[in-house]
Amino acid sequence: MTLLLRFQLRPSIAIAISEPGESSERNYSNSMLRGLQVLLVDNDDVNRAVTQKLLQKLGCSVTSTSSGFECLAIIGPVGSSVQVILLDLQMPDIDGFEVAARIRKFKSGNRPIIIALTASAEEDLWERCMQIGVNGVIRKPVLLQGIASELRRILMQGNI
Repeated sequence: MTLLLRFQLRPSIAIAISEPGESSERNYSNSMLRGLQVLLVDNDDVNRAVTQKLLQKLGCSVTSTSSGFECLAIIGPVGSSVQVILLDLQMPDIDGFEVAARIRKFKSGNRPIIIALTASAEEDLWERCMQIGVNGVIRKPVLLQGIASELRRILMQGNI
């Protein structure tokens, strides 16, 4: 049995209607993210590619890797220029919880923001993340607005 579905895709036109002062607020928030040094760590090639494109769309400078061990090598105990790490919690070689805990034990002066990426619906996830020094959580599937909102929230707290 073969099932064949045909879809016709039509481009949609979106018109943004903004309140007075809103565009200047949006420009300020975009400038806040422009040039931000982000290390993206996700073992899934598709998720990594999509998330990297979204971060670049926000103006971030992105380095990506597929492994927790590679992440630790890039950050290293002597530090790096990475300001934010987007870290998948579920990876095969070493999970994101362990990677974050090891980074927080480094004695370097650089203490990057760590944001967990997860598809998990665990109730105690945020608490577990906070205990190991993770600054935020973004749920998968990753959306542009979700990344932008979480990055802005953390940056406005003055963590960088």
